[in-house]
Amino acid sequence: MTRYEGPLIDAIPDPYYLETKRHELTLLGPELFAQHDALLTQELICKAALALNIPNASDIKSMKDLALQLNEDVALLENDILTAICFCFPSSWVPAKRLGMALAQIHRPVADGERLIQASPKIAHVMSDPQQGSFRRYVWTISNSPELSQHPSRKSNVIPSGVEDLYFRLETQTTMPITSPVGRASLFLVKVEVCPLMVFWQNPEQRTQICASIQSMSEAVLDYKNLHTVKTLLLKQ
Repeated sequence: MTRYEGPLIDAIPDPYYLETKRHELTLLGPELFAQHDALLTQELICKAALALNIPNASDIKSMKDLALQLNEDVALLENDILTAICFCFPSSWVPAKRLGMALAQIHRPVADGERLIQASPKIAHVMSDPQQGSFRRYVWTISNSPELSQHPSRKSNVIPSGVEDLYFRLETQTTMPITSPVGRASLFLVKVEVCPLMVFWQNPEQRTQICASIQSMSEAVLDYKNLHTVKTLLLKQ
């Protein structure tokens, strides 16, 4: 992640995102949204809403209510522990199962993630330090589905036969420190975007970058991202 001083969220929520979030919560709500029943957690969510200039922010006490005001999915860390989350568009994991975990535990399934796991306590500390400000990073992968949600129960079984069957999935991950009366806290925001891979594939430079990145991935990372078939297909093009 690198320091980021720009806008933390999209200024105007996209009605498509909000409607899709409501749909996902209707289908899988208990797996997408979870929150500790603590007054401090509610106060921190309200404080985050105020900082983000959300309409009627003082009435927002749940992470689900906050998420339904944003294009971004959201999570709250208090003293390195996940205490609230509403991720309507997860990438092959069940958000509610991570409640109560430290950042190192959340990162444990990540392939080749030993250094990330070791650094997780420091990352959580920096994320929650108001003097450090916000950070942002971008995480991408290639999927066989155009859906925003990649929840395990929503995974597509389509076997791609060409680039036209593949989609570029990008997560813009942004942190925001929150001043807490007890310890440290931070908000974690994730904007998910999906578009046909062909959008980038038609550009020779971008195509070369994608192929080089996939070729550099270890077997563990290819397994984790489910990219073995994609790698074989793309490198034949």
